Amino acid sequence: GDAVKRELEGKSSYMKQVLAERETYATMIEDLKPQLSNFAPTDMHQVLAFTIEVERRLGLLCDERMVLKGFEGWPEKKVECLREVVARHNELNRIASGWDPYGDAWRPKANVIAELENVMGKFEASSSTVEWYMREKDTLNRQYIAQKIPFDWNLVKLARESSVTLARYSMSLVLDAYGRLDPTDVGKQAGAVRQQLRCAMQTAFKFAFRCHQFAGGFDSEAKSLFASLKARLEELEEANPQSEGDR
Repeated sequence: GDAVKRELEGKSSYMKQVLAERETYATMIEDLKPQLSNFAPTDMHQVLAFTIEVERRLGLLCDERMVLKGFEGWPEKKVECLREVVARHNELNRIASGWDPYGDAWRPKANVIAELENVMGKFEASSSTVEWYMREKDTLNRQYIAQKIPFDWNLVKLARESSVTLARYSMSLVLDAYGRLDPTDVGKQAGAVRQQLRCAMQTAFKFAFRCHQFAGGFDSEAKSLFASLKARLEELEEANPQSEGDR
């Protein structure tokens, strides 16, 4: 059986390359083994820098898994843990920056209603991921501590705080639109616009409340906007109490 296996492996050009690389990169891999096993960083900067270097070296291999199979004691779990921590770090960073309506990557929509939907869509797309991190924090932390790898849990806090930015932005959107209304215009079209805006304001109010629950509170600016929006909605309700049934 062994002779056949050796013969098949020897004939395969793929296996020839794997075996050749085990020789070519033996020193590099043997050098990496203790570096990985002993790596005990104190912050994410060290984790990111070291992982980039590890990936650069392992990226030289034609088939990482097959080449490394030839090296006893390769710290596979440590490498997996490093990759996971870096991927999770990047994911949470992406969420926080994706929830920044004042950032360079934000592409606003043409009107208030479309932009409000845009804001809520971005929140919906990632909020469950952040909630998952909140639930799984202790389990993940135990895994990372076992491999001596730190994780910046402040990123979850940052993502939660970013939801307050979304709430502030959505409330400002509708309040600014409300401020631009001409109270002297009593035409049919103006009435329809008011009704549309009222719906948008109610939507923004509910969304802001959701962000409040999600983040675990508001900052003073968000509290002030929330109170203003509530007051404007009450004004509209007093001015036109029948509109709910007319819709």
